[in-house]
This record gives sequence, C-alpha cells and structure tokens, in this order.
Amino acid sequence: MFFRARRALQRARFNFQCRALLDTPPLHADTGVPRVALVSMICHGEVIMYLLAVKTFCRKLGRNPSIVLLDDGSLTKDDYAAIAHHLPEATIVHISKIAKADCPTGSCWERLLLISDLVQDSYVIQIDSDTLTLNSIPEINDCISSNRSFTLMGDRSFPEIESMTSASARSKGNTNHMVQAVCERSFDQLPESVSLNYVRGNAGFAGFASGSFDRQRVEFFSNLMRRIAKEKWDEWGSEQVTSSLLIANTKGAYALSFPKYLSYWAHPDVDYTQASFIHFIGPHRYDNGFYLKSAKKMIALLKG
Repeated sequence: MFFRARRALQRARFNFQCRALLDTPPLHADTGVPRVALVSMICHGEVIMYLLAVKTFCRKLGRNPSIVLLDDGSLTKDDYAAIAHHLPEATIVHISKIAKADCPTGSCWERLLLISDLVQDSYVIQIDSDTLTLNSIPEINDCISSNRSFTLMGDRSFPEIESMTSASARSKGNTNHMVQAVCERSFDQLPESVSLNYVRGNAGFAGFASGSFDRQRVEFFSNLMRRIAKEKWDEWGSEQVTSSLLIANTKGAYALSFPKYLSYWAHPDVDYTQASFIHFIGPHRYDNGFYLKSAKKMIALLKG
C-alpha cells in the first residue's frame, strides 16, 4: 500500500514538473513505404510520460510512424483530448476491443495480440511510456529498412540470441520464482527446445518485422510455455517471455547492444548519460532524479 502511494506521488510530481511538454508542437505521422507502426499500451496518469517517450523517439528516429495506442481502460476524456492534440493521426483502441485468443488475459497480453494483427502488413515497434530516447539510434532504422526484429535486452542478460537449450543451461542456477526464471531454467524439458531460440529481452522496447508472426504463433508459444510453467503462466511476465521467443525465432533478429540501449537500474558502475535509449523501469524509475533531469533536457529540445 505504501509503495503504491509513494509511486503515485512520484508520478504526480514528475507530471507536474514536466508539464511544459504540453507546449511542444504536435507530431504528425509520415506517409510512405515501408509502413511502420508505433504501438503502446497506456493508462491514465502516464499520458505526459507517453507523449515524451514518443516525441523523443521520433525525433531521433528521423521519421514519424503511424501511432496506435491501446487504452487499458483508464483513459479519460481529457486524456483523449491531449492525445488528439499532440498526435492528431493516432488511433486509440480500447482494450475491450481486442479479440480473445488461447493465451492469458491482462498483463500486456492484449498489447501483444494487437501487435500480432498489425504486424501482418507493418513493421511494428512497441515502446513503453516510461522510456526516453536521448541520442542517435541508427540501429533501429537499420532494422526497419532490413525488416529485422529487435529487442531491448534484460538487465545483465546474455547479450545474444542463443538456442533454448543453451539458455536453459545458463539459467539452472537462477532459483527465482518469477515466471520468466521458471521458464528459462526449464526450457530443456521441452522436446521443441532443440530447434528453437531464445533471447532474454525486455518487452518495453521491441521491433517486430513485418509478416514475422501471427496470433497462431503467439498461441503456440503460450501453450508451449504453459507446459512447464503451469498455473504460473497466468502471472505477470509471461507476455515478455513470449515477446522474446517471437523475436528470437525470427530470421535475422537483433539484440540491441548494452549500454547504448538499456533499462535504468541505477547501477553505480553504468554511465547512463551515454545511453541512446533508456527504459525507466518501475522499481528504479525516479532514483537519483535522473529520469526527471533527462526529461527536462529533452523537453527543452522539443520546444526549440
């Protein structure tokens, strides 16, 4: 209870101190080929964060993709109005409109299903609201132009796409009870693991090559992992495992290099000021004031 109240207060303070973002110019989607869609699931209270994430990303990408938002059910009329002003061509889909599939519900699964529909004729980039793009990101444009999937890596993850059997052997000593760790150390229980790959990615920032998968593929990996995770597969984190599996088993997929692309864990031995893209994950989002300081710097550039 205390943790949630503290997080809510920190978010409110961040939004207040970043309100100048609302004075930055609207972002108009480009037209042309290849088609690129930028997808995010957002909630009330994170609209300023989301607009900041999208505007800084597009500024460094050098293009403005079509934008599709998944409303988690909490957006208000004022939220819709703010989004319409800043992202005039954006499409907002209510979470209740996502057709069900043979996989868990909630915990970002509807977002992955939405991506599975859009990726049939678009390159799709998933970007979380709590991200900032601070410096050049040519690797992302390279992936788009060559239609290669990519993923942000997990903290201190093995920095390559590897076989599931190798990933399983690497994870045997991880006794964590979270669903991702349970699956990783148990991959070798599956006969299919000898022909599949894995990457310990972070679903907060990922690119999906056009035509790379469909809903049936999502269901395949979900049912595969449920065989080893059992009832834990319905817990938070299972969607991230599936996203990583989808990317790792796509031809030519790319693991973004650390520390140019990373999540903010406030490690004292990491120079976050040199990063190009940072995912400010929940537990450490506001640590040391680095998120706010970086946000204010980017807002000033957006206004200019």
